[in-house]
Amino acid sequence: MLPAKYRLKQEKDFSLLARSKKSAFSKALSMKMRENALPHSRFGVVVGLKVHKKAVRRNLLKRRIREILRSHLEEIKPGYDVMVLTQAKALEDEYAELETQLLSCLKKLQLIA
Repeated sequence: MLPAKYRLKQEKDFSLLARSKKSAFSKALSMKMRENALPHSRFGVVVGLKVHKKAVRRNLLKRRIREILRSHLEEIKPGYDVMVLTQAKALEDEYAELETQLLSCLKKLQLIA
């Protein structure tokens, strides 16, 4: 589980990120980022109703993405807010494929080497 200090929780943080111009895309994921003034990076995962109608499936996808982020926290540069947006294709992907896409987006944003 991704620790609470690494999570975006407030609506204003998500709305600021939605207006951000720095973004990266993959087959099933997209990311938006902006700098923050904190000594660590924070992450928010957005899985809308268009991805799947059942909350169980949406929450499964959120948990998978948060676990991938947690396992790679030490590699990610500190001082950024990142919002991960998902598409319906993400539910079809295996965990390893999801991890590859997520890391690819982080590399495109230059958050990991």
